[in-house]
Amino acid sequence: MLFNGAQIHMLVNHLPVVGFVGMVLALGVAIMIQSRDIKRFALVATAVVGLSAVAPFLTGEPAEEVIEDLPGVQKALIHEHEEAAEKATVLAVVTGVLALGAFVMSGRQADSLRYSVPAVFVLSVASAAIMGAAAHEGGKIRHPEIIPGGIPAEAQHAEDHDD
Repeated sequence: MLFNGAQIHMLVNHLPVVGFVGMVLALGVAIMIQSRDIKRFALVATAVVGLSAVAPFLTGEPAEEVIEDLPGVQKALIHEHEEAAEKATVLAVVTGVLALGAFVMSGRQADSLRYSVPAVFVLSVASAAIMGAAAHEGGKIRHPEIIPGGIPAEAQHAEDHDD
């Protein structure tokens, strides 16, 4: 196999995490500039970013299978990441679908952008926050340095005996 599940997951998980930060900025600019074209572009881009959250969700289980038995990996951290990722994926997809709906509606009723873009902006802020939280939980799995208090005692003890 060219890539394993963990590699694919790491490849696709950055788009929705970083993408929503970009969409918050793009939608904010679109609100300030008052350009119909920029608003519509920001809505389409938000739809793409929101729907891209499905890829890391689908690759999460194969990634877990690759790493769950590696030394120092705590299943509790994987579980916390899964829980956060489920919520993040749902909100991201809802945001993406609503952004797509707003884009379609704007083609029929241009003044709908006045309400839909700020609504998608608020959802994108929430999506960026929850995506960031899910990513942070995922980072804890292989980066104990980001866990408050550092490396857990049981993991540190296991590392001391690996020599």
